[in-house]
Amino acid sequence: MKGFLSTSFRLLVNVESLNGIESIGNLSRHRTVPIVVNESGGYTIRYVPAISGESIAHAYQELLVKRAKEMNLPVGLYSSRGEFIKFTDDKFLEEEGIKPPGSMNDLRKVESQIMLKDIVSDVGGFLYAGKKPIKRTSRFQIGYMIPALEEVNASALEAQFHVRHALSEMKKGQLGETRAQIPYNVEVGSAVYTFTYNMDVDGISRVSTAFGMPSEEENALESQRESRVKAALMAFVDLVSTMCFGAKRSRFLPTIEPLGAVACVSAPGPFLASPGNSRWFIGETVRRATRYTETMKKLGLERRIEILSFTKEPLEEKLDEIEVLDNLEHFAQEIVEKVLET
Repeated sequence: MKGFLSTSFRLLVNVESLNGIESIGNLSRHRTVPIVVNESGGYTIRYVPAISGESIAHAYQELLVKRAKEMNLPVGLYSSRGEFIKFTDDKFLEEEGIKPPGSMNDLRKVESQIMLKDIVSDVGGFLYAGKKPIKRTSRFQIGYMIPALEEVNASALEAQFHVRHALSEMKKGQLGETRAQIPYNVEVGSAVYTFTYNMDVDGISRVSTAFGMPSEEENALESQRESRVKAALMAFVDLVSTMCFGAKRSRFLPTIEPLGAVACVSAPGPFLASPGNSRWFIGETVRRATRYTETMKKLGLERRIEILSFTKEPLEEKLDEIEVLDNLEHFAQEIVEKVLET
């Protein structure tokens, strides 16, 4: 149970308001980002709808909290509330019964103590900004969800007009006609989106501070390692299956159709899946992995890369090297099996 997991997804998402940024009058704006695309032989800037990696990461960490509680793994006071402030200063350490580090030699021990208190700080990282700061880099990575570059013309934003209507209040005269009937606009987006999710399986349950004496807490973390990796994988499967990230889902629940996905389970060290900017990203990932392993072998390093895929779109070519699975849940199931056996 080791290695590095890298996945890329292509999703057809219609009529979503998953990530707003501000309100201007009665208009709720959707998040947009500038991206560089190649058009007519040259590069140009396009502003397109997007969903932030922070939004997706928040949903993943909430799923991790849920699974950790079911498995009796430790969840911190604030993480259990869905408030991922983590251990930013002395106040949060003291509330969890952890003594702030008195010297640089204490950093490794305090990092392990924090990890033992909160699995989210283990998998999702934290930054303690006290007098002797401690930084633990997140063991999972999620980027912005943006329109696939080759389908950027098939993305759009549109403001939808709505009216809050309270006829009974107009009759009573308590609110007045202007307050009883209020128009508002919500900007919605539709696109073929792509995003990437990575997980450093090797780093889960293991301290990142590279100096100081190992502590007893590290032995306790190692004893929980299998359960912690499984909890992180459960949350990943939940995220992939439900796509339950973003806001305004109660009345703007989008239509999400998975178009394709590719996953690389590599050891030792990471190998990143190609982003889903075109429908040929699965074949591109396979070709890159083949060249990479051949190069490393010539340099004397055996690198194992297992590749899994799912697609509803036609493949650029027949891929005998990998199995193309029939749905996203089967894809997630095979990922779990590959990670656990690596």
